[in-house]
Amino acid sequence: MGQQIIAKLLPLLEKINWPAEEAATEQGRQSFLVGLDKVDAYSGDPNQLTAALKTFVTGGSRPFAYAGVAYTLIAASQEKDGSYFAGGLEAAMDWLEKAQDLEPDVWEINMLEPLIYVHNGRLEDARTVLDYLHDLRPEDYFLHRIEVAYWQAVGDLEQTVYWFNQAAEAAVTVPQRLTMRAELADFYLAQKMWPEAKAAYQEALHFDNTNPLLWHKLSLIHWQLEDIEEADKCNQQTLRLQDFPAARQLEEKIKEKKSDGGILGRLFGS
Repeated sequence: MGQQIIAKLLPLLEKINWPAEEAATEQGRQSFLVGLDKVDAYSGDPNQLTAALKTFVTGGSRPFAYAGVAYTLIAASQEKDGSYFAGGLEAAMDWLEKAQDLEPDVWEINMLEPLIYVHNGRLEDARTVLDYLHDLRPEDYFLHRIEVAYWQAVGDLEQTVYWFNQAAEAAVTVPQRLTMRAELADFYLAQKMWPEAKAAYQEALHFDNTNPLLWHKLSLIHWQLEDIEEADKCNQQTLRLQDFPAARQLEEKIKEKKSDGGILGRLFGS
C-alpha cells in the first residue's frame, strides 16, 4: 500500500509550482500546521494527501511547503502491517533537507527529522534530536506525538500511553484531540486491551460522532467483550453512516451469535 502510493505521489511533486518565497513566513507556518492536521486525518485515500499538499503550497513559503511534502511522504509510506516503505522515507528526508537548506533553524521543520529516524529504525539518532527539541520547546503537541512514535518503536507500553496523554493535553484543535484519542484507541486495540480501547473510542466519538470507522471499531470492541447488543447497536450505526464489507461481515457474525443464543435459550427453557 505505502510503496504504491509513494509511486503515485512522487511524479506529482515534479508538476507543482513551488512558492517563490524562500523564507519561512508566518503565513507559511500557519498553512503548514493546517496541512499537518490534514495529513493526520489520512485513512488510505490518496486524495486526502493531495489536498494536504495543496494546503502546504498555498502558504506561499517554500521551506514550509517542502517540509509539508516530507510529512506527507512519511504518512504515505506506511504499509498495511504498520511498517514503513524505506524508499518513501528516503524521499521524505530528501525533501526535509531541501527545507532545512533554506531555513536550517526553524523548529517546526526540524521536528520532522526525528520522526523519520524513528520509522527507519535509527532510534539513537531520534532520541538525540528529540532531547534537543525538548530543550527548545518542551510542551509542544507535535513533539509529544513523535515521542509516541518513538516509544512505540522501543516497545514500552507505559511510556507510549503516557505520551499519548501528554499529546492529548497539548492539543490545541479539535482535529488534534480527535487524532490522539483515535490513535490511542487503535493502540489499545492492537494490544487487545479491550476495556481501555472501548473508553478511548467512546471519547474519540465525542469529537466526531459521524465517523463510521470509529463506530465500527467500537462495535468490534463490544464483540470482543461479548456485549452483543452493544456490538449490534454500534454496527447498525456504522452501516447507517457508511456501508462497507468489514461492517457487513461483523453484522453477519452478530446475527449468527444472536441466532445461536435464541436456539440455546429455547433448548434450556430460558
